[in-house]
Amino acid sequence: MNDLKSLDQLGPIASEMLGGLHADERMRLSVLRAARGGAARRRPAARLVPALCCAALAVACVGVFHARLDAKENPASLTLAAEPATVAIDTIAAGEGTAQGASTLVADLGGNAVVRRTMDAGESLFAAGSGDIPLVAVDGAVYQMLTEPADASALLDGEIGRVQHHDEEPSLASADAMREGLSNAAQAGTAIYAIDGLPAGTAVAADVDGSVRVFQRVSYAGKGPGGSSLEDTFGVRGQVKTAALSGVGTLTGEAANAVIDVLLDNATLKSADASARSQTLTVTLESGIQLQLGVSGDTLCGCGGWSCPEFFEAFEAAL
Repeated sequence: MNDLKSLDQLGPIASEMLGGLHADERMRLSVLRAARGGAARRRPAARLVPALCCAALAVACVGVFHARLDAKENPASLTLAAEPATVAIDTIAAGEGTAQGASTLVADLGGNAVVRRTMDAGESLFAAGSGDIPLVAVDGAVYQMLTEPADASALLDGEIGRVQHHDEEPSLASADAMREGLSNAAQAGTAIYAIDGLPAGTAVAADVDGSVRVFQRVSYAGKGPGGSSLEDTFGVRGQVKTAALSGVGTLTGEAANAVIDVLLDNATLKSADASARSQTLTVTLESGIQLQLGVSGDTLCGCGGWSCPEFFEAFEAAL
């Protein structure tokens, strides 16, 4: 029995299925007599319709058969029919891209293969790197670079440390290097600055390729807030100009500050290292700096995952 795996097997398949059929002289004469005797009574159009239908059915079957074989032999070609929108599928080599921007799980294919939908670039304020996230670390705290502002030199408030180690793979760096000053974005010897109006535990700044960039405190490689509160790592109380919860709405002025107060007063640590998100909370400060937390259910993710149902209730009530 032939193994049906590709169209190049049609020849052997036909030979196998029609092996008992022989076109001898008797068959040839029978066909000729039938052709002469029934020529006047034939209606070509009527005979053509079922022939075309059979041909169309054959093409459809071959197409489905080929698609199933392709899906079996090349899983990357699968289409997620249950997803109403088109999902572009890309591949990431093992060990790469694990710290990419926010994404949503679409499907778990098993065998360590999952499909995730990357959030639109405009939804995330965090800069992405070719491998690991662009970061600086000082005093054991880790900060990820933001896309804006392009230059924050006017917002600096004194040096708090220096990059002592430049490492393209900071996840492998020692705890001592994290404390002394480490970066994969800024070069060794670069000063690390506090930002005017913000505690150093929330955000810092450093020169990257000739421009002073802002870095926000985040969880990284199992390093979370330690014994710190959310306000220790997201100290924006009283400075909020707008607070925008994606898919919900935007609050401004006193209303925005009021809901952030609820968040900072009631958030409880749920996970030391959390980054999964399906929404974002973007906070614009009076200084113009924007900071962002990921949102998943009733959990906000920045430096740690913080549960706070009260915040979401207060936000919706204030709209």
